[in-house]
Parts: sequence; structure tokens; C-alpha cells
Amino acid sequence: MSRPQGLTEAGIAKLKPERPGKRDDVPDGLTPNLFVRVGGRQKTFVMLARFGRRKNSSRRVIGVYGEMPLEQARAIAAVWNALIRAGIDPKEEDERKAQEEVRKAEEDELKLRHTFASVMEDYIAELPLRERNKHVAPDIALIRRDILNPARNPWLYEPMSKIRAYHVSRLVKAIRNRGARAVALTVFRRFKTFFSWLMEPDRQLAYGLDPDNPFNPLRDLKASVLELHDRARDRILRKNEVRAYWRAAGEMPYPHGPFFKALLLTGVRKAEMTGMRWSEIDWEEKLWTVPKERFKANVTHLVPLSGPMLELLRDIRDSLPEFHGECVFSTTNGQLPFSVDKKMNAFRARVAARLAEIQPGPAMPSFVLHDDRRVVRSNLGALKVPEAVIDTILGHGKKGMKRIYDQHTYLEETAEALGLWAGWLVRLTAGTPSDAADGTRASGPDAGRAS
Repeated sequence: MSRPQGLTEAGIAKLKPERPGKRDDVPDGLTPNLFVRVGGRQKTFVMLARFGRRKNSSRRVIGVYGEMPLEQARAIAAVWNALIRAGIDPKEEDERKAQEEVRKAEEDELKLRHTFASVMEDYIAELPLRERNKHVAPDIALIRRDILNPARNPWLYEPMSKIRAYHVSRLVKAIRNRGARAVALTVFRRFKTFFSWLMEPDRQLAYGLDPDNPFNPLRDLKASVLELHDRARDRILRKNEVRAYWRAAGEMPYPHGPFFKALLLTGVRKAEMTGMRWSEIDWEEKLWTVPKERFKANVTHLVPLSGPMLELLRDIRDSLPEFHGECVFSTTNGQLPFSVDKKMNAFRARVAARLAEIQPGPAMPSFVLHDDRRVVRSNLGALKVPEAVIDTILGHGKKGMKRIYDQHTYLEETAEALGLWAGWLVRLTAGTPSDAADGTRASGPDAGRAS
């Protein structure tokens, strides 16, 4: 075995390959225990030493010459020698470091999974699966805009276990202080729902919380503390405003114009009407069945169809192409429900313009489609329709013991009431109202008579 004083890159390159089956270990001479093993096909940096608690020396490969430079092999050998002197096996140390890196990576991933942003993303993923949630899309849009927005939320990537009431309070107050009080209240409610969802024991465990000591940071935080209050709307369209509404709707093409009229004729919620399918309509029974999946109270809702409502639906049906899809109100050939919000500002402006023609004067106050339900509710009361029937028409669930014991559907009564309301509406919009005075009282020879 040759013993040079110190290997060089050029010297290693000049070492001649051994015959098949033969090996020659050439010591470095500068680094203890470091050798170049010369074989028939390649040259390998090896270390010859007693590793760990082993009694005999053995060889460990450091690297292949040509792939690893000499200086790198010397550096590795120097580290191994130091470990050997400390009684540590370099191989076991490498394995320990590898396991440590895996463990750290897992911890880092777990920490990332436990951040507020990550947990909120999981909550968003579950929203479409939750029962009685009829406004998934706007909820998700609001969460992404006002809660998961890095420009507005500086604690997105804080661990879930560190989030406290003051985090939420500051974010909600910032929204309130920019003048968006209604948005602030909605955001606060989404936070309350989110933390209630998080309190499920398995979720607490999954997100690094302590299931044995559940802590909801918003449990005692009230909207009133944040100076947020519900402002009950009392906007109602008066008689001339209803006339203007009806005329403006009549000027708008399908699906928007007929949709606005249908809302006023039935008193149903916007989301229920946008989802209307042809298969839900029983023409013979003059009945529309709203499935519970689309109804707020999560029950099947029956809507008797008055004469004017049936006429409106027939006009729509007869005007549509042969292969129109299931959705009654649609801009995608009946394949999907349409979005009414894009046309609301244009509709409001058109209604205001028609009111100015009917009744010149101050500008018309703004209104929302949900105000239609208040119009229907108020005028049904003025037409002496019983409260139980009105509640059934509006889809207000029975309360308390009535919900258990009163299983009457009021179908005949609601059919009569909606016919009465449609008759009043037709007479009003034709310019000959005599039945009700802005939803306050019924009078005149036609009061109480269905059209």
C-alpha cells in the first residue's frame, strides 16, 4: 500500500485502475483515516476507522472521485473524525439529523395548518355543506374581502390558539370606522359563527387548541360593545311608487322585468325566486313548490299562483326557445339562475324616473328588493288577511308550540289572499286604486274581493 504525503486532484487522476477483483487503498496523508480506494472502474473516497462502539475498523464511502472534489471529501472526513473522537457514529448522526429535519418540517407544516388563515379556509370549504345556509356565495365573498384580506387583517398567519377578542374587535371597528357599519355587523356575525364552528372538540384538537379547556374568545363579545346595532328597515313603497315600480319592470326585457313583477306578486324572497324551476310549477293545481333546499326555514314552501302570476309565467314560457333549460329566470338559456344584482341600480333609476312622471317632486328614496315583502305584508294586512295566513305567505315559520301542533298548511287561505293581493295590485297599476291606502287600511267597494 503506497503512502503519499498528501493527495492532490492531479495525483488522484494519475492513479491507474486496478485489475478486475483487486482494490488499492491510497491514504490522503493529510487527513487521518481518509483514503482513495482505487478499483477497476472508479476511485472512491472512503474512511477507514472504528465507528461508534465497534471493535474492528471498517470502511465507509464518503463519495466518488469525479463527482466529489478532494477538499469536500477532506471536510467530511474531518467532521467524521471529530464525531468518532466523541464516541458518535457519523452514520447514526446523519440519520438523527435527517429525522430531526423531517420532524421540524412536520412541525412547520403543522404550524402553518394551525394559523387563523388556514383554519378559516377549512371553514370556507365546509360552508356549502352546512344545512340552512342559503347565502354561501356572498358569505365567502365577504370573508375573503374583509377577513382574509392581508391589507385589512394583520394577524392572518397568527396561530389559531393566539387569536383573542381584541384581534376581532380591532378589525371590525376598522370596518365600522370607515363608514361601513352594516358590513362591520355582518363581519362580526361571521366571526361569531366561525368561532362557534371551531368549538367542536375534534376541530379544537386538529387545530392545536386544548379540547379539555375550550375557549371561545368571542363568547362574551356583543355587537353592542362594538357600537353595532341592527337597524330594522321600515321602507315601504307607497302607491305611486308601486305604480312606478310596475311600469319600470314592464319596460325591462326578460328575465329582469318579469322577475321584478313576480317578486311583487308573490312576496317570496329574492333567492327563492331566482332559483325557480319549471318542474316546480303545477299548472293544473296553480301551485309552485319551493324545495326546502332553497327555502330559508329549510322546509318545503307552497306558493299558490294567482291569475296574474300564472299569466306572467305563461308569457315567459311561450316566449322562450324550445330547448330552454329548467331555470325560469335565466340569462344562460335556462341552465343557471340569473344574477339580479347587476341590474338593480339601473332598475332603481328607471323606477325613480317613472315616479317623477307620475308624481313630480322630491327624488325617490332608495329601495331594495326585500322591501317588496314589506309592501306585500302591509297591504295584505290592510286587506284584512289574517296574520296566520300572511305569515304563511311570507314563509315565516310557526313559533313555539304552534310549530308542533298546528300542521294546517293554509293553502286555500293563502291562495285566496294572494288572489286578493294580485287583484289590488292590478287595479293599482292600472291607475284605479281604491282598496288600500299605502298599506294602512282597506276601503272601497272592491275591498276583500279576489281578482
